[in-house]
Amino acid sequence: MPILPPNRPAKRESKKINQETVTPIRKTIPDSELREFIGKVPKLLKIDSVNVNNDKWRINVWTEEFKDERIIPTYAIVKSFFVKYEDGVIYDETIKPSPKPTNVFK
Repeated sequence: MPILPPNRPAKRESKKINQETVTPIRKTIPDSELREFIGKVPKLLKIDSVNVNNDKWRINVWTEEFKDERIIPTYAIVKSFFVKYEDGVIYDETIKPSPKPTNVFK
């Protein structure tokens, strides 16, 4: 008697789905408006603005500092804002940190 291969299920035909090309909408806050909002920052490296919601933005201000004891520079975020950008105006919605309670029993 001949040995037959085990029954295998028939191959399914794969359906090709034509994917649409999606072009992301890249909104930005103009550099001049960012610089006016931030003000003068010593040792400024860059200002990042990232859209986190429709009209809400996170703005981070980066600095670069060269120190004597280091070979490479130190980078730091010195200011960070959560803002609303609407009709060419930046509204600061950053939650201010609450004051730290003082220990009255010292």
